[in-house]
Amino acid sequence: MYEQRPAEPPFVVIMAGYVVDFHHRNACSRCQPDGCCDRLADAGETLRVWRERRVQRALRARDQERR
Repeated sequence: MYEQRPAEPPFVVIMAGYVVDFHHRNACSRCQPDGCCDRLADAGETLRVWRERRVQRALRARDQERR
C-alpha cells in the first residue's frame, strides 16, 4: 500500500508558529506589560484552528479507508 507523505502546513500556519516562538523569547511592540498580545492571540487561534481541521481530515480519511 502506498503511504502518503503528510502535506506541508500552509504558509500562514508556519508564520503563526514563528510568532509564538518569537514571543517565547522576546516581547514585540504590541505586547502589554501584563503579557497580553493581539499578535500572539491571533497566532494561537490560527494554530488551534489548523490543528482541529487536521484532526478532522485524518478522521474522515480513516473512515473512508474503512469503507
